[in-house]
Amino acid sequence: MKLKRLIAAAAAAAMVMSVLAGCGNTAESEKTESTATAAGSEAVDTAAASVAVNKTGYPIMNEDYTFKIVYPVASTDKIGGWENKDFVKKIEEETGLKIQWMGIPEASYNDQVAIMIAAGDLPDAFIGQIPNFAQFLDSFVKMNDMIDEYAPNLKAFYDKYPNIKLASVFPDGSMYGLPEVQLDGYVAGKSLAINKKWLENVGMEMPETADELFDVLMAFKTQDPNGNGQADEIPFAFYKDRKFDLIKSAFGFAGYDEKDYKYPYLQVVDGKVDFYPVSDNYYAYLQYLNKLYSNGLIDPNGFIQEEVDMIAKGTNAQIGVFPNYSYDDITVGDYANEYTYLLPLKDSSGERHYLPSSWSGSVIVNQFSITKNCPYPEAMLRLYDYINSSFENRLLFGGGPKDMAWVDNGDGTISKKADPVLEGYNSYAEVRHTLSMGIKGVFLWTEEDNAKFAVTSDREIKYMERQDPYMECAVKEFIPEGQDYPENTQEINVLLTELRTYMDNFMAESVMNGIDDTKWQKHLEDCKKFKYEKYTELNQEYYDRMMKLAEE
Repeated sequence: MKLKRLIAAAAAAAMVMSVLAGCGNTAESEKTESTATAAGSEAVDTAAASVAVNKTGYPIMNEDYTFKIVYPVASTDKIGGWENKDFVKKIEEETGLKIQWMGIPEASYNDQVAIMIAAGDLPDAFIGQIPNFAQFLDSFVKMNDMIDEYAPNLKAFYDKYPNIKLASVFPDGSMYGLPEVQLDGYVAGKSLAINKKWLENVGMEMPETADELFDVLMAFKTQDPNGNGQADEIPFAFYKDRKFDLIKSAFGFAGYDEKDYKYPYLQVVDGKVDFYPVSDNYYAYLQYLNKLYSNGLIDPNGFIQEEVDMIAKGTNAQIGVFPNYSYDDITVGDYANEYTYLLPLKDSSGERHYLPSSWSGSVIVNQFSITKNCPYPEAMLRLYDYINSSFENRLLFGGGPKDMAWVDNGDGTISKKADPVLEGYNSYAEVRHTLSMGIKGVFLWTEEDNAKFAVTSDREIKYMERQDPYMECAVKEFIPEGQDYPENTQEINVLLTELRTYMDNFMAESVMNGIDDTKWQKHLEDCKKFKYEKYTELNQEYYDRMMKLAEE
């Protein structure tokens, strides 16, 4: 219905313009002539672009032009930017493209990109998700018609994985962004990591319930498990973007947390999208978190610190439990062998609850976008396709160079150089993000690509081993990835702007200062004030539409 309304509105606008053009008004006639002239110029520009950009072969460009590409600099990049790195030199040498790489630290990337778009100060392309992307589609180029001619590798990938293509297409059939894909067969990407050596040192078993976790954390605080004679242990560490999501299982639910780019504070139960922060379970969850805080069991700086701050404590042997969204060594460095995964906690009925990733690995839609400021969008599309033109390219640009980031095993397989890592680095993530684009890039990494890696390092084995146990307690319903109507997305993002700020403050206040019935009743009223019901309704509409498309 929304699409029909859009079509009807466009038709009505066209009729109005037709009537105005027929009124004989001189100013309007001049305006029409000006528009026709502009349209003619655009056609000339398009023709010129097709001459300037070669559809196949290298160099990509026949014209002298320097492209500007904005990208996020990973927090684990020891150098801090791609500008002079060997891998970007290889890209420019082989494609012939001249590129000005404009890195923004990932901690401030969203804010700075939003400012750039609002000011119209756009580069030629972005590598990295654009906050509230659907609100700014008029700043970006539609890529549908260019893919067949300028991106044969992407076309072949979409033919093989039509569900990923579906997730990238807006309801009007247009595609404004391209994905970054790392399929690895794993869907349990997030977990709680716990220091098993500390458990042994305090003589305790792996906790399975909220009460048992409390007892373990109390022992971590009081019994000097790191053995340095100082009370410097942080029983439960977190940072402002990743907090306590996985503790929710102990209270009977698993939903998207506040950090999730889409669908924060939601879960799906029996086909219904549910805003869980107004549930009794959430009240009990907050009471428990306050109990942890009141007893000094969680990092008091967690609500304001960045991930790098938590990493500094982890590499200093100070952390007992932490939310882990990748590999242990990213947070705790050389101490990774002391950690294992902690299963989602059992609720009062003995059940565990876990929200898995939407994909077997990682799929970030709209990771690569070309702006309307780019005079040669075909060239940028060809750059994306060049990066994905071979396994060797994907490996170099996304994983790093041979013998530094990975080694050839001589039997048709390769292994990440992660155990031990290259000298001078604390983790494989540092190696990867310093010597390549890493997960900040634009790769179409398939299961076949992933199968070429032999699982030999401890970090890979640990990551693999937690998959089945976590998936045994995975919820069966979740919101599928895809694109909503721009007007719906805009409304959701407007609602989330205030709702997210409120929820962040409310959680911090509840955890640090406690929650009672009076505060809870005010919270329920505040949620209504911030229109959580409308937010839920819009996401229900999206969920229903995507489920119908999936059936088709």
